Amino acid sequence: MKRFAEVRHLIRKPRTGHEGIRDYPTYSIPDAALILAMPARTLQSWVYDKPIFSIAGSTDESQKLLSFKDLAQLYFLKFVRRHAGLSDSQARVLLQYAKKVSGSAYPLLHEDIRVSRNHVFWDHVSKKSGERKVLELLRPRGQYVLHEVVDMFATRVDRDARGVMLRLYPWRLWKNGDQRRPVSVDPDIMSGKLVLTDQTEFLYQGE
Repeated sequence: MKRFAEVRHLIRKPRTGHEGIRDYPTYSIPDAALILAMPARTLQSWVYDKPIFSIAGSTDESQKLLSFKDLAQLYFLKFVRRHAGLSDSQARVLLQYAKKVSGSAYPLLHEDIRVSRNHVFWDHVSKKSGERKVLELLRPRGQYVLHEVVDMFATRVDRDARGVMLRLYPWRLWKNGDQRRPVSVDPDIMSGKLVLTDQTEFLYQGE
């Protein structure tokens, strides 16, 4: 934790005109760890020691900041580790394979990614054939399956009509079937801080 003890204040670069609010680096490691309900040391390892993916960054390498997309993808990885029974190394393999087949830097944020017990699927329409296919991203990797998929992760996020992730509901006590959303994180609300959902419902209704 010496790395953080030496940092006197955060340095946030100004957001550029082409940089979306969900791409803007704003969360420190301690802030993100609090939101994700995970040890700051574990998150530090994922970001610094053995980077699990390249985050949005910071002007100062000693205090990397996370964007909302970074936060959301880390939350997904934490979610599947717990609810799909993945180890840390399996989560890393999942992310790299998902990047490869989707061609996206943030593949786990796509609305066509589905999570069920011990499985993570990519439910998509093939660009070559135009057919709907469901690709198993874990076991066995690469096999196509045809059954319908119930997505456990769907209740933890809100999306717009294009499928873009708008907000997270990182309820640390969540269990499969639980519809509660007591806390939320939205870059457009309170600068992306973790807030009680009931206090912001009237803002969401106005969208």
